[in-house]
Amino acid sequence: MFKSGKQWPIFIAVAIFGVVILGYWTIKETFKADLTESNLYMSYYQNVDENINDILEANIAFDKNYTLKIVEHNLDPKNTTVVYSLVDKKGNPVNDAQMELVVSRPVNDAKDMKFSPSKIQKGNYVFTNIQLPKEGRWDLLLKVQVGKNTRYLNLKADTRKKSIAEF
Repeated sequence: MFKSGKQWPIFIAVAIFGVVILGYWTIKETFKADLTESNLYMSYYQNVDENINDILEANIAFDKNYTLKIVEHNLDPKNTTVVYSLVDKKGNPVNDAQMELVVSRPVNDAKDMKFSPSKIQKGNYVFTNIQLPKEGRWDLLLKVQVGKNTRYLNLKADTRKKSIAEF
């Protein structure tokens, strides 16, 4: 049967068919994966990639005029509280900033939750009653705007360790 030398078209056809089937399977499995776009700076990574220099320069300009830091946190999945302090370089509290906090899972932005401060007092911006659907790692993405100055702050939180790290 295979001595005639005409079997090579069969092998090529089987190989091509196999490549097509494996390509289809790869695409099908890829669409099942839970992949999301990065929102490190509260934007799609394409926008960040195009404007990263402007974003970093804005962060530097903000830091020259203001000091932003986290002063208190209670990482309880049922009732998380986060307090940020914003003061100018002279030490005066800034109470007129616009702040937006996004609490997000590191691998899936489908559960992103946006918050505004529930209380502003002496430069302290208090975000309270944040309900986290599950324990584990969370990203606290903060956007601060004072006049034309904008600053992004990304903190990594873990409810199991009750810890927060700046990124």
